[in-house]
Amino acid sequence: MALARQRLLTATYSYYELKDESRGPAGGFVYLRKQNNKREEIGGIVPRITLGCIANDETPDEEVLVDRPETVSGLTRVTGPFTVEAVIPTPVDAEQDDEAAAVTPMLDESLSFSDRMLEVLRKSPVLRLAENKTLTLQNVRKPTKTINLSAECIVEDMPVALVFGPENGQIVERTVYEAAMEARAKDYTHLYVIGFAIHPNARRLVEHCSELVEIPATYIQATPDLLMGDLLKNMRSSQIFSVCGLPEIKVHSAAPLDDGTPRHQVELLGLDVFDPATMENYSRSGSDVPAWFLDTDYNGLCFHVCQAFFPRTKAWDGIRKAIKGTYEESVWDHLSGTTSAPFAPGDHRQIAVKVIDDRGNELLVVQEI
Repeated sequence: MALARQRLLTATYSYYELKDESRGPAGGFVYLRKQNNKREEIGGIVPRITLGCIANDETPDEEVLVDRPETVSGLTRVTGPFTVEAVIPTPVDAEQDDEAAAVTPMLDESLSFSDRMLEVLRKSPVLRLAENKTLTLQNVRKPTKTINLSAECIVEDMPVALVFGPENGQIVERTVYEAAMEARAKDYTHLYVIGFAIHPNARRLVEHCSELVEIPATYIQATPDLLMGDLLKNMRSSQIFSVCGLPEIKVHSAAPLDDGTPRHQVELLGLDVFDPATMENYSRSGSDVPAWFLDTDYNGLCFHVCQAFFPRTKAWDGIRKAIKGTYEESVWDHLSGTTSAPFAPGDHRQIAVKVIDDRGNELLVVQEI
């Protein structure tokens, strides 16, 4: 989706002659009959020649080819405002009003999904790290006795615990906390939290698990293709599980509005990525990410893209040349930059920044303002 956004934002299109300028495209386009030097029909209106027309020497009927409207030279068309919307499954929490009705039907599905994930890990025990590094999980198996853990394995000769998130939904904070407490009590050296999506609060707990629960933890992003059956057969093992970083941001004060309303700017400093092989953190600069988005009034449930940026791309060069001097040069620095435009705080008094990394993983950080 990030790639689709970028291509829409940086593409240019022809501008077509309208029948009714006041109505816009809804009023239809202008089509003409035209021929080139070889007398080939190249316009939007073409004759429909039939055997009856030839036999009876009749004038053929004409048809409109709707994909050949008249192009207006000297005008460049670009993509207008648009949104990308999705329905995100809600987090799965065991604390529900009717546990007998709500939890029991999910239990069999959870066990079945856990078994499938365990089998995938055995067949593809490779974790993809940054800079094309990999880490292999050895001897992946179910723990003999456990309440909250999904699996265990050996990494670099050290015992590691694993917990799987839900098949449909985000990993919640309670799942991480309970798994970390059990992993620490059983003397595992590390906890791997594996899932398709994770709630921001749960992600923060993973990042600070070493200080809060006294066991380091790492979030492992599983590709959604695991839910699509046959697609998995065509994937390399290094593409299935990957270690993701966490965006590092800084909020600056900006010039207030005329009525005194304060404004802020967000700077993407980079990505903090934890390497479970060396147990060290390292950073990537904000200018080295393919895309990042800002929600200036995050409600904790739905991420709304208020500002979009594509730092590591030359795609803006084409549209900049196409529209020539229509915009100031500073516009392009903004679109490919790491600092947002000034904005006033929203009702929820918190922002969210989503970064898209090289493998298409969505990395989210939330901060109150």
